[in-house]
Amino acid sequence: MSRGQLQLCSLFDQRVHIINETLYFVGGSYLDSSDIKPSSVRKINKINLSSEFQVDGLIDQTNIVTENAPDEVTDKDITNGGRFFYDDTNLWAFSSVARGDDIPTQVDQTDRMYRYDTIEDKWSLDKIEGGEYQWFNNTNGFYAAAPDGRNWYGGGLGIGTWGRRPGLVFFEGNSSNPKWSFIRETDDLNSIPTPSTAGGSSVFLPIGEEGIIVLLGGWDTTKRGRQFAPTGGFNIDWDLRPLSDIFVYDIAQNFWTLVPAKGGLPEMRAEFCLVVNSAPDGSYYNIVLYGGWSQLRGAAFADVWVLSLPSFRWIKVEDENNPDTRPFRNNLDNPRVGGIGRTRHRCNMFKNTQMIVTGGIVSQYYDIKLNIDACNSSHPPFMVMDTSTFVWKASIIPDEQDYTVPRFIRSAVRGRDSPDGGWPNDRLGQIFSAAITSATATPSTTSLPPDSTNTASSDNSTSGLSRGGIVGIAVGGVVILALLVAGFIILRRRRKGMEPIPPGPYDYLAGARPQLGPKLN
Repeated sequence: MSRGQLQLCSLFDQRVHIINETLYFVGGSYLDSSDIKPSSVRKINKINLSSEFQVDGLIDQTNIVTENAPDEVTDKDITNGGRFFYDDTNLWAFSSVARGDDIPTQVDQTDRMYRYDTIEDKWSLDKIEGGEYQWFNNTNGFYAAAPDGRNWYGGGLGIGTWGRRPGLVFFEGNSSNPKWSFIRETDDLNSIPTPSTAGGSSVFLPIGEEGIIVLLGGWDTTKRGRQFAPTGGFNIDWDLRPLSDIFVYDIAQNFWTLVPAKGGLPEMRAEFCLVVNSAPDGSYYNIVLYGGWSQLRGAAFADVWVLSLPSFRWIKVEDENNPDTRPFRNNLDNPRVGGIGRTRHRCNMFKNTQMIVTGGIVSQYYDIKLNIDACNSSHPPFMVMDTSTFVWKASIIPDEQDYTVPRFIRSAVRGRDSPDGGWPNDRLGQIFSAAITSATATPSTTSLPPDSTNTASSDNSTSGLSRGGIVGIAVGGVVILALLVAGFIILRRRRKGMEPIPPGPYDYLAGARPQLGPKLN
């Protein structure tokens, strides 16, 4: 680095996504080596990942390409906590956006979103067919997306807050005329109510007729809770959801199920991030959780957990070489190095195995902030972990990797192809059974390496699942054919519950809007 070269030191609450080996991020708050406090950046930022990219320290600004971006998606005081909707080539800035000068302040929603075309490298303001579902001030909702350009958003500080207007915004990209709708809560009494959550996180899994969404963590925003924050300027009246509560949404049926998770449970938290890996044969999925914040403890986390499905078991990961927790790199006045964690960050999966952590506030002991009051190379603005080995790496590499299920995860889920106590309903059990059947009927071309401590006879399938949960290949072929036909039919019709009816404006109870995450002053 030449003398005087600016460096990116930290960022948080930004929108981020990877398209075609380029990482895009915009909005949120930033600190560089010339700043004295985090500020907004009126740019969209791009990092080229087609060659090896070092992340073991601060990032030279010469490695980040920037272009102008609309004020409506970059204003720090308004756009913290927004999300990207996306398809193959476009990014739409959804939720937590500033109003344009032509929009009255009393208007809460609109039918327009700013879109960034990654091919043309330019912004446009799109009118989206279907209704007014762009929230100006809704933040911290849960979000999931499918590879085919379908996007879902729910909860946050608007949808379902205090029990009002629960449901999901459903956005369809990859079209000359993108459109969206509001999926209202189902009338099916067998479905649990739509979870209204702030600061939780979710992932999409490609199983079932149209896929499922798995949601966990965050605050339950439907009612006043009993868990309250310690002193320190917080105003959060909601309870954290226990991480034993896993919510599964069947997209095709607009149906929510609560599945109890077992194993060693992570502490309750919000503002963490998730990515998901699929076993090579597609028979089960491993959801990786990193970091988060607990207002009860007044502390952030830097731990790694895996939730393995369909067993719905939590597994604690002993990760290696985490920059946030390496004691020799944390020269603090406090003689005991501990209580360090990262929150308000984002995660993306890259090349099958690399979990890229973008930004976040690193704090210790409730209010000691390690990377936003001053530059701190011990806590870099980007980190990357190999989810096959759970080792944090010094650089992001562009090579495609084959995901290998770690041995300790296979050992933990061996013989378990359903949650402890069975499936809460037959529908969800059938979805996962069909996924297992499909995996068995179509052997993977990428086999798992043998366990060094277990013989082949003790591991009867590459997924480590019991034969008792696997249907025969012939029956599997019939099930797969039926699912393909059903999926084709369903994708050609509109799903029940989608109606172009806006949830309408919302308001907060006086003094009830929470300050999410560590207090920033």
